[in-house]
Amino acid sequence: MNTEHAASKAGLAGAPAPSPTLVRLAGILTLLGIALSVPALLGEADRTRFGFAYLWSFVGLWSVVLGSLFFVGLQHLTGSIWSVVIRRTAEMLAGSMWLVALLFLPLLLFGIFFDQFHLFPWVDESNVAGSHLLQEKQPYLNATFFTVRAAVFFAAWIAFAAYFVRTSLEMDHGRAPADAGGALRRAAGPFTLIFALTATFAGIDWIMSLDPYWFSTIFGVYIFSGMVVASLAAITIAVVCLRESGRLRRDVVTDDHLYSLGVLMFVFVCFWAYIAFSQYMLIWYANMPEETAYLHNRLQGNWLAVSIALALVRFVVPFFALLSRRAKMNPRILFWVSIWLLAGQLLDLYWLIMPELHDHHPVLGWQELGPPLLMTGALLWYVSRFLARHAPMAIGDPLLDQSLSFRL
Repeated sequence: MNTEHAASKAGLAGAPAPSPTLVRLAGILTLLGIALSVPALLGEADRTRFGFAYLWSFVGLWSVVLGSLFFVGLQHLTGSIWSVVIRRTAEMLAGSMWLVALLFLPLLLFGIFFDQFHLFPWVDESNVAGSHLLQEKQPYLNATFFTVRAAVFFAAWIAFAAYFVRTSLEMDHGRAPADAGGALRRAAGPFTLIFALTATFAGIDWIMSLDPYWFSTIFGVYIFSGMVVASLAAITIAVVCLRESGRLRRDVVTDDHLYSLGVLMFVFVCFWAYIAFSQYMLIWYANMPEETAYLHNRLQGNWLAVSIALALVRFVVPFFALLSRRAKMNPRILFWVSIWLLAGQLLDLYWLIMPELHDHHPVLGWQELGPPLLMTGALLWYVSRFLARHAPMAIGDPLLDQSLSFRL
């Protein structure tokens, strides 16, 4: 698309502009997060709780950002038309991958210094010496290879995010090559394969290895399903907020576009439930001690209530909330269901991570609140920075005209 044509489309979306409200909210959340994190980190009695809370919060942020990058790649891979008018919101979230990488660095230190944070038991030499299984897993589960894998993961994710987002922005200003759309589609194929491998191994490294005696062949798909639900929820929140604020016009992002987002959320809510039940059923049916111990710990005491709540929050409530066609086209319902689904993602990750620290009952106090506030503030800061510099819609995409006329 040439510069004149792109400029003629600029009126379809709000011009880049700072959002003082978003900046203030990001600042408040970040300061609160720091204020709660520092004493927990410095207090010897609270340090372990802080380390687990940081991991919990980080994985939540990572799932939203990497899931958004997957959404962008999927739209290019399929040549999707309907999503062009809302794809920039996913690009906005995916572009923060470099920030996620920076936030991973403290977690890397927490994991390596096991004697202070007790995150990954395979780091502790005394644990390894007393376990034949951990000795057998040492070629994979060791601090050096763990760090190298994380570096490779983030290098790949940052590279693809930078390429997809930068090319989309260059198309806005007519600076992209003539075949930029085709190049993006060709890059999306390799990205999808790399995403599948890296997301799976990252989930194994950062979550499953908290209990190195347990394994599940379906765990990577479980992490993927929750990641897609969380990212779709975050994208929907951004789209609805931009639409209600006037940054995205209602005759541009129509109810049909919202319906398509709602359908995707509904489908992946059902997919998550299917994978969750499949994992449980296979472990229950096989009845192997090395597998059943993981679920047994989460079905005892007060953790049973969390397990039941997880099924209600992640599947039952959103299933019925999004079941009707009208609900999928209602921006208010989509907004609150998306908030609910993000809370469900945090609950799911809490259920996966925290029993390794609190094996008898769940614990949630001020020690756990600092990291999620800090990371939410950091993401909102990035979003405010992005919106102050770039249009909230891909006005230079060659498929924009078809997306504008999209109707069900």
